[in-house]
Amino acid sequence: MKLDIVQIPTDELVESLRSKIRALNRANWPDVERKPLAVALHNDQGELVAGASGSSFGHWLQLDWLWVDTELRGKGWGRQILEEFEHQGKQRGCRWCLLDTLEFQARPFYEEQGYQTVWEQQAYPLTGCRAYMTKTL
Repeated sequence: MKLDIVQIPTDELVESLRSKIRALNRANWPDVERKPLAVALHNDQGELVAGASGSSFGHWLQLDWLWVDTELRGKGWGRQILEEFEHQGKQRGCRWCLLDTLEFQARPFYEEQGYQTVWEQQAYPLTGCRAYMTKTL
């Protein structure tokens, strides 16, 4: 046996570890498929100006990214995109949504949409705060 310290792991090493953990998970959980989901808003020129992406997994919808171009912020597009993302999750049988946000991002926006903080990661990455939030759909 040889223990290697890898300062810059290859994509192959990371994917190998990920696939081994996923195989263990599949062997111990019911057969549940993770399904990607996105909602996108394009302008008349076809450029992406807002959107959300994440995935559904069993009863859970996970929001990984929600972005609205600065020109469109405060005009209801973020709320509309989030509502459609949640609606699509409910159509898939999701009962809750999970997301995380940084203190300078959109925490008040998510609170206005009914999300509650369930845990805060302090000193992230050095002096900030990362909030993990959930909502019953």
